[in-house]
Amino acid sequence: MEVPKEVFNEIDKRVKRLNALIEIAEERALSEEKRPVPKPSSPVSAYLWVSAAWVIGGLLILYLLRSRYGSVLGSASGASLMIYGVLTVGILLLIIFYYLSRRGSEEETFDLDERARAARRVVRDFYIPLREALENNDESALRRLADRLMDDPMLNRAMEVSKEGDPRVVAYALYLYTSPGAADEEEIAEAAQTVGNRVMAILLQSLLGEGKSAGDAG
Repeated sequence: MEVPKEVFNEIDKRVKRLNALIEIAEERALSEEKRPVPKPSSPVSAYLWVSAAWVIGGLLILYLLRSRYGSVLGSASGASLMIYGVLTVGILLLIIFYYLSRRGSEEETFDLDERARAARRVVRDFYIPLREALENNDESALRRLADRLMDDPMLNRAMEVSKEGDPRVVAYALYLYTSPGAADEEEIAEAAQTVGNRVMAILLQSLLGEGKSAGDAG
């Protein structure tokens, strides 16, 4: 079965994209290792906590004074309590916003590292074996790759994280490609639309093209 050249071009394109992601993650890690002076921790959080403690402490003192000497202090203490209450809420909101923003930054770094690890696994365990099997027209190797997609949770996760398609649908597409007579054209066309991986979509579409050519020849 002749493999369209477009399939190999698309494999090269996907591998190039994934390798670029790996290089970005490696460059970031290298730049952090070469940083001569550790980045000092931001004093913002300490200032916010001290301010919050100061305001809350003042609020408690005012509340105690008002509860004991409310008749003497009059409405002034009530206004002060309201001001301190507003300040307390504002500072607490700033603290929450600060920690949420820091958490988002840390998650972004972790997400890049995870995607890079996933990309490395997809290139090594999926695209390289896929290309070799297609170049050698080795259907048994393609079926083994499909079996691995079904059985290997690490590769499954890597495919999902790197957005290279649903691994189960990709495995199904490989089974269809190696056994085209097991499904009709409608089933193959549906798999090509839902596989979520352009390489496999092109492979399945090539089966449809061959089917049409055979029908025309007949």
